[in-house]
Amino acid sequence: MTHRSVRVRTALLTAATVTAALLAGAPPAAASGAPHITMVVGGLAAPRGITFDGRGAMYVAESGVIGVGPVGTTTSGKVDKFRLGHSSPIWSTGFDSLYVTENPTAPPDVLGPEGLSSLGGRCNSDERGSCPITLIMSESTPGVLAATGGHVTAPQAGKLYQLDRRTGAATQKADVGSQMYQFTSDHTSLFPSDFPDSNPFGVLVTRFGHSDRTRTFVADAGANTISEIMRNGTARLVAYIPNETSAPFRDATPTCIAQGPDGYLYVGTLHLVANLIAPGTGGLSDVWRVNPNANFPTAPTLWASGLTTVTGCTFDRRGNFWATEMFAGGFSATPPGDVVRIPFRHPTVQDRFGAGQLALPGDIAQGPDGAMYVTVGSSAPGVNGAVMRLSTGRHHHDD
Repeated sequence: MTHRSVRVRTALLTAATVTAALLAGAPPAAASGAPHITMVVGGLAAPRGITFDGRGAMYVAESGVIGVGPVGTTTSGKVDKFRLGHSSPIWSTGFDSLYVTENPTAPPDVLGPEGLSSLGGRCNSDERGSCPITLIMSESTPGVLAATGGHVTAPQAGKLYQLDRRTGAATQKADVGSQMYQFTSDHTSLFPSDFPDSNPFGVLVTRFGHSDRTRTFVADAGANTISEIMRNGTARLVAYIPNETSAPFRDATPTCIAQGPDGYLYVGTLHLVANLIAPGTGGLSDVWRVNPNANFPTAPTLWASGLTTVTGCTFDRRGNFWATEMFAGGFSATPPGDVVRIPFRHPTVQDRFGAGQLALPGDIAQGPDGAMYVTVGSSAPGVNGAVMRLSTGRHHHDD
């Protein structure tokens, strides 16, 4: 919660306020030959992460709503489990939600449950406790304490949880935020005007090759790091995402991680200020290719560029990279937001779907029917969020 965070959140809230009313209505009808977009679930409070388990159930993270006063916490954050095709959750597990007033002229920002991940089709076990859903919470306890002068504790901030698929029972597995806040305290030279800072945002749980070993990676949008969370809860620093962007701002802000067909990690960046304010042209977000076995300070390599404000990403079962672009079109768009698809072997080719129909998209995942599912209204106030189903007509059922 630093000066960069203030700039980012002020911009988010400006667009969120404009967009909230647009989310109340249904998306416009798709033209002939255009992708088919329909609402699956509505009435969600800042939905962000989305994932599916091996049985086809859908899980959504809701960051929550604001409370009373300029800053504080509520218990309005949630992770919901849905049976696909049903709008009422099977279960909902509550989490803390932090709200902070950065700009008195705009609603407070809401931060809570963020990224979700599961092994999906790689795990079909019905054993109790198997194939849990993994959640990362935003911010960090020491960062919130410092930013609020000790007034807000936020004990769940930056924590990594596993949720039982059957019951929703949550178990804390690691304190990622505090570790990354400490890393940035020890490495302030990387970003003297901003560090210390931590805001874990994206999470990926995966297996490599034919191994049964599960590995967990977290993208920290405040610390600009990719870390692997070990079984004992310690964070092994894999990479620092290059943060040098258009002057006068440095705000790469890694938000998501996806595992590519080659086993490497692909990390999308927000670059919010560069995309929307200075120079404000859009097309300034990147996707970085990261060796999951590397150690900081090994540098990642640039895989794709020309995206705008990436907040979520995944690979579909055909090997295409998909990303949500929360503010595609800029503040003048009504509403801002889009999704982009990039063929793995041709990262300069970008196809976009959903402009004007996917407002403030937060995350994206492929469902059991082959369609893509997108959380929208991810930074809108109140319960104006939803999950949308996007079909390009080229999907097919996959095992």
